Amino acid sequence: MIGVILWSSSAKEKAVIWCEDHGALAYLQGRENLAFPGDWPEAGDLVELEIESMKELRHARCVSLVSGNRRSELPGLLRGMGEKPAPARPVLRVISNHDCETQERPLKLAAAR
Repeated sequence: MIGVILWSSSAKEKAVIWCEDHGALAYLQGRENLAFPGDWPEAGDLVELEIESMKELRHARCVSLVSGNRRSELPGLLRGMGEKPAPARPVLRVISNHDCETQERPLKLAAAR
């Protein structure tokens, strides 16, 4: 299965992985669950993994980094997507009365986006 590391701590040797099957998140703990010893995967990395379900939790096993797919900026992008954009405020502008310049009329306001 393919997954993306959502959170990672190399000091604690733990990581949380979103899996392509859209099931529950998978938890990686300990270097013994890496397919190849090396660098600990970082948030945003694309990985290939096997899943083992134990006590209603999905544990990642045999995790290997898919080469060329390091995306350390992914967590920041995801955080930004969750924020609601500021509501658009109408902008007021003055429209003159060209038809009746001889008559004194108040200026009209129009809202534009």
